[in-house]
Amino acid sequence: MKKRKIQNCAVPPFILFLMIIFIVIVISAMSAKILFPIDLGATSLTERLLSPSVMGGEGGHLLGTDHLGRDFGIRLLYATRNSLLIAFSGLAIAAATGTCMGVLAGMNKGWIDLFIMFLVDVRLSVPSTIIAIVCASIFGSSKASMIMIIGFTGFASFARLVRGQILQLKEANFIECSRALGASKTRILFEHILVNIASPLIINATMRLSSFILLESSLSFLGLGIQPPDVSLGVMVSAGRDYMISSWWLTIIPSLVIVLIVLDVSLVGDWLRDKLDPKLQNNS
Repeated sequence: MKKRKIQNCAVPPFILFLMIIFIVIVISAMSAKILFPIDLGATSLTERLLSPSVMGGEGGHLLGTDHLGRDFGIRLLYATRNSLLIAFSGLAIAAATGTCMGVLAGMNKGWIDLFIMFLVDVRLSVPSTIIAIVCASIFGSSKASMIMIIGFTGFASFARLVRGQILQLKEANFIECSRALGASKTRILFEHILVNIASPLIINATMRLSSFILLESSLSFLGLGIQPPDVSLGVMVSAGRDYMISSWWLTIIPSLVIVLIVLDVSLVGDWLRDKLDPKLQNNS
């Protein structure tokens, strides 16, 4: 029995590889200011659009330089750092807000449920991009504003998901047994409901993360996101689009970083779902 438990808890090599890649990306990005304390606004026009040294280019820049002669590799680290901070901070706010609203709606019938779901329906009736553009135009395009905008545009899916899961679980036999034994609403919520909705929350979070990164990229493309000389992955994709023919790496590399991060988090999240879902554990 003990041996079987250890095998079930073992991390598959591919998932472990993905985790290592993601940890390396996060650590490298978060250490950008320590490893390369540069002025993001500094330019060197004599070194503009140099090819990456990994492709045989001269100048000693690993990933070449951009149209203003700035080291593209260093700026990519700063961009990844800002994009991760904005996306994950916004995701945390959206998940926390949506989960609390979903719990209130699912655990309470009557006007509370109707009012919360009315707010969710109003939010979902307007496209996220339009809301983000309006909010960014009103409140500015600072990092704090971007985080709050992402959190506001993303809470509705979490609220609706949590409410639906709670309404389904409230009719389950083990919930009825706990209620018959005298368990309070709070105890049922923390000991049974939140544990069982962890899996769909993780999956929804991984799916929403990609949309948050794309939302940041869209705002940056329109000039409403992170403003130069600061940088994010969306800003780099936007800035490199005019040089796709002569310097394709200025757009392709940050785009690949976005794809790698989203794919990595999605695959790891899918594996965590299999491990955290009590129904799947009981069937195994």
